Amino acid sequence: MLKLAKEQKDKISGAEREKLINIRLACLIIILVASLPLFTDFLISGTKLSYQLIRMEALKNGLQQYGLHLWAKPEWVQPLGLSFAFYYGDTFLYIPAILNLLGFSVMASYRIFLIVINITTVTVTYHVFRKMFQDEYVGVLGTALYSASIYRMFLLYGEAELGETMALVFLPLVLYGCYLIFMKQDSKWAYIWVVIGLTGMLRSHVLSTCITLLFVLAVALIHIKQYRCKYVWIQTGLTGVSFVLFNLNYLYTMYRYMTCGMYLLNPLQGQMIQAKGIHLAQLFMCFYQAGGSHEFGTTGIINAAPVGLGVSLLMAVLAFLYLLFVYGDTYTNKVKINGYKVFFVGLAACYLSALCFPWDRIFKLGSGVADVISMMQEPWHFLQIGLIAFSALACIVYGMLKEKNACYSKIYGVVLVVSTLLFSSYLAANMLFTYDFVRVNAAEEIPYGEIAGMGVQVEMMHTSWYLCTIIVVASVVATVLMYRKDRKRVKQRDEL
Repeated sequence: MLKLAKEQKDKISGAEREKLINIRLACLIIILVASLPLFTDFLISGTKLSYQLIRMEALKNGLQQYGLHLWAKPEWVQPLGLSFAFYYGDTFLYIPAILNLLGFSVMASYRIFLIVINITTVTVTYHVFRKMFQDEYVGVLGTALYSASIYRMFLLYGEAELGETMALVFLPLVLYGCYLIFMKQDSKWAYIWVVIGLTGMLRSHVLSTCITLLFVLAVALIHIKQYRCKYVWIQTGLTGVSFVLFNLNYLYTMYRYMTCGMYLLNPLQGQMIQAKGIHLAQLFMCFYQAGGSHEFGTTGIINAAPVGLGVSLLMAVLAFLYLLFVYGDTYTNKVKINGYKVFFVGLAACYLSALCFPWDRIFKLGSGVADVISMMQEPWHFLQIGLIAFSALACIVYGMLKEKNACYSKIYGVVLVVSTLLFSSYLAANMLFTYDFVRVNAAEEIPYGEIAGMGVQVEMMHTSWYLCTIIVVASVVATVLMYRKDRKRVKQRDEL
């Protein structure tokens, strides 16, 4: 009997070990596919690549001249009229800048940084979807759809958009926090995931933060009935207070910058953006071709940028609709309502990004509205919400199919993962063969001073900034200590 029990235990542990190896291998493949264009001796000349390299070089030179006292880049007042240390946060850009200081070339530092971004995105996304759906294979499915998506590949290489790419690392954490607050309602620390997600996004890309906050508000309105519960009110309040405390020094410096009256806050003031929306046909295509133009109003899709969500997510949407219409009566209301929520959120995000959304009419409502819309620059930024929403929908569909037949769910998951990796690798190869390339010699510096405008934008930190920083550090440390103490107490209770 003991021998049989031991053999069964070894069999279970062996199966779990094999499953763990498969999960890790799948995540590694996703990272490799997302990083494919980095294994060359050049960089793809994305739309903003030179700007990103200039940011790195300017930050490195700023650190050399002023050390950690720097909070705005030297010799960089008005290249585009904005302070990029705030609106395109430099918090994570210190990684490649410090690598550059340590002796790595500009190209190597940038390449390493992108690989780190891909690894972090895969890790965070896998753990979020695994926790939400309590299934390791669903975690892999959501990770592949999100991390190796056409949209991320477009941002990483076609646009070289470091800010929004970094924001996408933290977006799944916001989703997970909202899930815990509005649906699970069994964790006193649910708010902290929303705070960490929004904090990371704020210090990466302010526009992505604003878009995410807009959709967090939409999620709160969808769950308005949940506010009858005291728990939801407490978590929402803790989210707002903690977010401010965690970012007080950052928000303070942004406030000082905006009120100093020396700089142009919106260089794109008065520009309509509807012509920069995408055609509906672009959203769910199969083989995206590398292109350049974002303005589709006059040229159609000819030479268009490869921006969209890809056919894999379309298959998930169609599968969801098929299961609802054919087998809808066999599913619980909870499953169907959850699917409807993410479906309509993703649909709304796609509509806002499309050429057919009437941005120009809204633009004409008033000067204040026009300024806000102009700062958005391109409507397709809303696709980040569509990406996370439809990735979650694909995971819900996996569970719906599993209720019918486990074999169907496995086939569905494999088809979606393989198609995502196939079409993303095709786009990566297409950009490698189509786009111009950039090589920067090891000892070569980026001539950022040539386009930096005039003057020096350097202001040393002062008493108020230090006070705000002390509050931020104290808030983070106190939260971590309380969290560890609470986890220890729960563990001791479970052991008893």
